[in-house]
Amino acid sequence: MIESMLIRFGVHTFIWKKEFLGHEEFIFSQAKEWGFDSVEIATHSFEQLDRNVLKSYQDKYELGLTFCSSMPQGLSLTSDNPEIWEKSVNYLQKAIEFCQKCGITQLSGPLIHPVGYLSGKPLQDEEEKRLHQALKQIADTLINTDIKLAFEPLNRFQGYALNTVEQGLNLLSSIECPNMGLLLDLFHMNIEEKDIIQAFLQAGKKCFHVHVSAKDRGTPGSDSLPWQELFNTLKAMEYQGSIVIESFNPDDIELATSAKIWRKIAPSSQYIAEEGLKFLKNTYQTSLS
Repeated sequence: MIESMLIRFGVHTFIWKKEFLGHEEFIFSQAKEWGFDSVEIATHSFEQLDRNVLKSYQDKYELGLTFCSSMPQGLSLTSDNPEIWEKSVNYLQKAIEFCQKCGITQLSGPLIHPVGYLSGKPLQDEEEKRLHQALKQIADTLINTDIKLAFEPLNRFQGYALNTVEQGLNLLSSIECPNMGLLLDLFHMNIEEKDIIQAFLQAGKKCFHVHVSAKDRGTPGSDSLPWQELFNTLKAMEYQGSIVIESFNPDDIELATSAKIWRKIAPSSQYIAEEGLKFLKNTYQTSLS
């Protein structure tokens, strides 16, 4: 019998809809009913959210809260347009401020450029310099908070500036900010990393957050990913953060199109969440025995 779980299991609001707008109490109700420890809200409209309403949902359903966002269309931390670059830095600073107001300590996502934006070239030297400059400003904003900001490496079809753990570590090493780390997502890692387990070990303490799904974005455990080895590795790493199921509601056409889901990958998004959670908890408990 395990006295307590060091890892917390969360569910991403993409299971229900593309954009969390702040009034969706049903998400918290269902997450609690399904057995999750926390909800990860995904939105670009965070400045419109009422922190008191969020707090009431948390308290009512006794759930933790993490925050996920992405760089909005038209913005980029690598932009050579000073106005766009400044707006991009400001977007992240405002996200950090929102998290502070809500007591959220985990902020994650693809936050360098918009998902799906490709320049047609590898990250250029001048772009990298602008990115470093942006991250230094953001680090100054983070330093007096308890917020962990985790940047997500994307697969090559959805991003060009950050694709692998190695790239992420190189980027972070130039900033030396203890509050900055990486969000490791199994879907992207399965495409880009030569060895997923070694990539986790390489990330080490800079692994701040984890997103999981099957290889096809379906139910965790329904594929050939090395799940037991992954949990054994997380134990060896002494990882004590969250593991969040991130999949997509196919009935939300805009969301499904964005995620390129053209066929049925599971009976329902609820099935992915419920059955995935059962599998993850069982596998985690095996790693602790």
